[in-house]
Amino acid sequence: MVCDPEYRARMDLGRVDPSTVPPPLPAPAVPSAAGRTAAQLLWLLADHYGIDAVRDAQVYEALGADGAERTVVVPDVGQAGPVRSGRGPERLARELLLPLAALDSVRLLAEVPPGIAELIASALPAGTVQVVDLDAPEYADPEGLARQTAAVLDPVFGAPELPFTADPRARQTLASALAARALAGPGGSRLTVQLAAAGWLSAPDPAPDPHQHVPASPVDVLDLHARRLGADPAVLRATLAPLALAEGDGLPLHLWVPLASALAGRDMTAEIADGMQLAGPFVRPAGIDPDAAPDSATRTGTGTGPLVALAHPALGAALRAQLPDVPAAHLCIAMELLGRVPDQDWARAEPYVRDAIAGHALGAGQLPRLLTDPSLMAYADPVVLRAAIEEVAADEAAAGQLPPPALTYLRAAPLLTRTQADPPLRARILAAAFDEDGLPEYAQALRARPELAVPDDRPAPAAPSTVPHSQPMETQA
Repeated sequence: MVCDPEYRARMDLGRVDPSTVPPPLPAPAVPSAAGRTAAQLLWLLADHYGIDAVRDAQVYEALGADGAERTVVVPDVGQAGPVRSGRGPERLARELLLPLAALDSVRLLAEVPPGIAELIASALPAGTVQVVDLDAPEYADPEGLARQTAAVLDPVFGAPELPFTADPRARQTLASALAARALAGPGGSRLTVQLAAAGWLSAPDPAPDPHQHVPASPVDVLDLHARRLGADPAVLRATLAPLALAEGDGLPLHLWVPLASALAGRDMTAEIADGMQLAGPFVRPAGIDPDAAPDSATRTGTGTGPLVALAHPALGAALRAQLPDVPAAHLCIAMELLGRVPDQDWARAEPYVRDAIAGHALGAGQLPRLLTDPSLMAYADPVVLRAAIEEVAADEAAAGQLPPPALTYLRAAPLLTRTQADPPLRARILAAAFDEDGLPEYAQALRARPELAVPDDRPAPAAPSTVPHSQPMETQA
């Protein structure tokens, strides 16, 4: 905010420590990496700097051509990539951050996980990288954390009027205890105290004891919150598990119960319907589930509806780390989603099912079994599907499992993503590619769908006896 001229003009910088105020230079480019590929971020930079280019290499050339120093800030690298189960952060580091860092004209600040920091530091010349570990004791700020916690508990800032929030002494005592415990525990952070405070405010104790039941990590917050409400902590974790594994921006609200039930192996309707006091402090609305209708006149979407997500990505990471078998959990979700495709017709599948199935199948280690269905290839988000297939192709042990149609899809994928093609255009591109690769049965399967209106501009091969569909996924013990 201090770098942006518009916001800078609103601030009284005379009241701020001069050593913390940057000079009035042009505002840096700040493209968030969350959910994006390296190519998407590179073209966001091209747009920011007004670079007219048609190839990735031209963008890098333009960034380094005029000698002007540019500052680029890339937050959320730990959330990079269109599929959660992929190696998005590592790919972003190799394909974008390292090339940017190699340009003399670019000063790069990136928020990265520890492993990615090590990768970047080892790949660049000594002395060109400075790693600032914000979890190191030297950056701990007990007083600041206690002040932030006290503000969360203060009715002046929106907290409800309760005995321990209205009394300044009780509020400060509780805030100091929460901050001290969070800083002392593994994984403790401002997030820990925010979640703990949210739990207390949603279901307050009459007089919480600041010396007992104080959490040290996000998972501790969940378990202590459940016990305070007389619930089994395992139930709360099971309730939140689908949100921790969800792809994209969030999970459609109407899928929360069926996916939680699939993961738990029993009906979770009552626990979720009656348990919002239990789960409420740890979830947030995440926008609107887009209607499926605009892509195709024959697609029957579920209509717009709310998306829900966990309160913070780090809470999702903590929950996933507690799951006994993450691939098996993804398999449960993938099987449930496949069961929600009407007659295996992807044109009628709702948006989350159509676009997220690849990520869940990848997480289950079963993606190749989906990649024999040309209908899925025509209707699924090409950015997501391409990223998921590339994850398998990059794994030498798994690459041999890719069926021929998947290799054709990878060949055509750059055209699908760059043109932002809709399903009919995707189908036309894929049908031509299948013909070129000697897979006429897959091309004919697309031409057989009247809503796609794929022209047959080549001699039509004999129609297949059956339209290819996804192979059944293997169940796992």
